[in-house]
This record gives sequence, C-alpha cells and structure tokens, in this order.
Amino acid sequence: MAALMVLVGVVLSERVLSRLDDTQERHLRELTQSYLDGLSSAAAPSILRDDVWEVFDAIERAQQLNKSLRPVEAIVANADNRVIAASDPRAHPVGAMVSSSIIAATGRETFRFDSGADRAHAQRELSYPGRKVGTIYASFDTRHLAIERRDVLTALILTNGVLTFLLAAAGWLLVARMMRPIRILSDHLGNARENHVAAIAPDIVAASHGEFGRLFQAYNELVHSTAERQELSKRLAEEERLGSLGRLASALAHEINNPLGGLFNALATVKSHGQIESVRVGSVGLLERGLVGIRDVVRTTLALYRTDDTRRHLMAADIDDLGLLVAPEARRRGISVTIVNTLDNSIPLPSTPIRQAVLNLLLNAVAAAPEGSTVALSAAVTDRRLLVEVRDRGRGLPHEAAALLTGAAHARPLSAGAGLGLWMTHRLLGDLGATICVDYPEDTGTCVRVSVPFTCDEELANVA
Repeated sequence: MAALMVLVGVVLSERVLSRLDDTQERHLRELTQSYLDGLSSAAAPSILRDDVWEVFDAIERAQQLNKSLRPVEAIVANADNRVIAASDPRAHPVGAMVSSSIIAATGRETFRFDSGADRAHAQRELSYPGRKVGTIYASFDTRHLAIERRDVLTALILTNGVLTFLLAAAGWLLVARMMRPIRILSDHLGNARENHVAAIAPDIVAASHGEFGRLFQAYNELVHSTAERQELSKRLAEEERLGSLGRLASALAHEINNPLGGLFNALATVKSHGQIESVRVGSVGLLERGLVGIRDVVRTTLALYRTDDTRRHLMAADIDDLGLLVAPEARRRGISVTIVNTLDNSIPLPSTPIRQAVLNLLLNAVAAAPEGSTVALSAAVTDRRLLVEVRDRGRGLPHEAAALLTGAAHARPLSAGAGLGLWMTHRLLGDLGATICVDYPEDTGTCVRVSVPFTCDEELANVA
C-alpha cells in the first residue's frame, strides 16, 4: 500500500510540475513575443538609417514598458552580427561582434526556456524588405519562476508525503484487519502440523461474520471430525489387537491342550507300571518332550508380547519362533509353513516390533493361502539391511490393502475396520525406517518383501 501511494504521489507530482512548466513557458513566450514585436517595430527604421541613438532609445523604452517581463539584457546587431546598440554598452560596445555565448544561448530556436533556470533567451531577425538587416538578442530574468516552481515542488512533496503516510497507514490497518482471520487460521494450521489440532476459540468464531465466520465454523467441524476419527482408529486398533490376542490365545490353548492328554496317560502309566524300567523310561521321555514343547510355546509367547521396556537385539531364534506361533493356525487350515533363516548373529534391531510385524504378515498369509498350499518365510542380511520375505499361494492381496501396507499416498482406510493389522504392521516397520514392497508373482499369490536398514555397533563405536 505504501509503495502504491508513493507511486501515485510521484505520478501526480510529475503531472503537476509538467503542467506548471508548460504554463510558465507559454506565458513567458507570449510576453517575449510582445516585447520583441514592440522593440523590432521601434528599432527597424533606425537600423536602416544607421541611427544608433534611436536604437538605444527604443531599447530603453521597451525595457520600461515591459518591466513585468524582467528583461535583463537586449542587443541589437546588424546583418554582420556587429552590435548597433545594447542595454549595457560597456559589456557590448558599439561595433563589437556579438558574443558566441549569446548566439548559442538560443541556438537555432527563437525562444529558449529551461524549467528551473534563472534566465530565458530569445532572438528575432529583422528583415526589410526581404533581406536581413539585423538581429535582436534578449534575455530575461526567470528566477521568480524557478522560485515558484521550487515552492510548488516543496508543497507537493509535503502534501504527497503526508497523504502517502496517512493512506499507507490506513491501507495497512485495513489489510491487517482483512488478513487477521487468515492469520488466525494459518496459525492453527501451523500448530496442527507441529503439535496437535486445536479448534478456534468460540469467542473468535462468534465475532467473525460472513465468509470468515463460516470458514471458522467449517474448520472447527473438521477438527472435531478429525479428533473423532483418530479416537475411532485407536479404538478399532485396540479391538483388533485384543481380537488377535484372543485368537492367538485360543490357538495356543489348543496347542497346549493337545499334548496334555498324552502327558496324563504317560503319568498314569508311570504310576501303574513304574517298576518296569522300559515303561518308566519311555513314559518319562514322553513327559519331557511334551513339557519342553509347552515351555517353548509359552516362552515364545512371552517374548513376543512382553510389556516391559527392555530392548533386545533381533536373534535368529526370534525368526524361528514365529513358525511355532503360527503352527496351530496353519495345522487347523491344512497349510504348511516353511522358514529359511540365514541369520547367524544378533542384529542391532529391536526384536519385539519386527517379530510382531512379521507375525502379522504370516497370519495374513496363512489366512489367505488355500488348503494344502505352503506359506514361505525367509530372512537374510545383505548390505546392512535385514531382508524378510513372506510368500503365499492365495488369490493375491487386494490393491487397497497393499496400498495401506506400503503406506502409499493414495491409501485409504478399509471398510468395516478391516486392514487394521496391515496398518499396525506399516506403523511398526515405518518407525524403523523400513520399506515394504508387495509383488504379485505370475503364477499366483502374493510376495511381501520388507527391508529394514541397520547400523553395526562396531561402526557406531568407531564414529564415537
């Protein structure tokens, strides 16, 4: 606004000064022509008679009659540019050549006036009849016009400066008032990006009218809807987690309950025929193998769903335990699970989130695989990255679910709360900087590849 006002002030000042210069030049030109007309009429006959005193008298009368024009100097020269008479005979003696500076003052023009200059110059050729008999050179004091121009310029600067300041201040206040609702909205959006989404205060919404009032109300409704959706997502995720735990607990209970019958039979055999060494040894071996199997299942479950904050590096046994966890569900559906695990050392990655994420992928693959097929899990380390691949022979993971798993920009929550396991898997792996890729082999099924980067502890020690 200030720049606009300054531009307007400069343009207006330029136009006013230009009009003033044109007016001054036009009036001065008219007065000069009148002066030269009178002087030439009075001096021409005397020049023909070569009467110097009459020319002096004509110059004197012309200066007296045109005092308002403020003539400073007048020179009447003959056809050879020699002075016949001048208003100042001492500066321009009779018979002397007219100074070249006086001739150059007007140049080829008959009148010359520069804006703000202290003098104006004019010349008039005298001819009779049809031949040049002389020239009149005259100069006029124009300092009063320069002073008038400076006064106008000063007034313009002061007036335009005050008006520019007032209008710029008014424009700034007006624009600031107009932009205040936008600033409030942008501040809330910035806070939502950095911290949390907060609604606009009700008093601000009540004080806003028109488009901004409706905009604030729509924003608050959006904030309310976002908060409700986040709360609903948390509840659905928690319900999905509890449901998964319930299904896993049921499968584990079935897995533990199966060998219990054999264990009790072995125990009864020991009670009845414990005196027979072969029967006792066979029964005790059966009891030991059954208890070891139950112990492995319980230990693996505790390691996977531990609630403490301890962080343990991923081991090869963590991958092998996943086969034990999904074995009950796989046997129930008539599916075999194969694991190719080439890990030989501990990997500096948190074991709990990786085990949970890979277990979710295995359970999804088992659920999608047809009866009698095989689900394959492989784990390897290449170029400081953990590579995990889960492959099944099902109908293929839907593209919407694949987008949710990989975190694609166009991913949308699936209907009826479905896909929360995939969403949780993406969150667990995303926190570790992992990349997830879903491929569809030409034969059938789905192949999910997970790549998790890590840094060796030795390198960290060297850097430190």
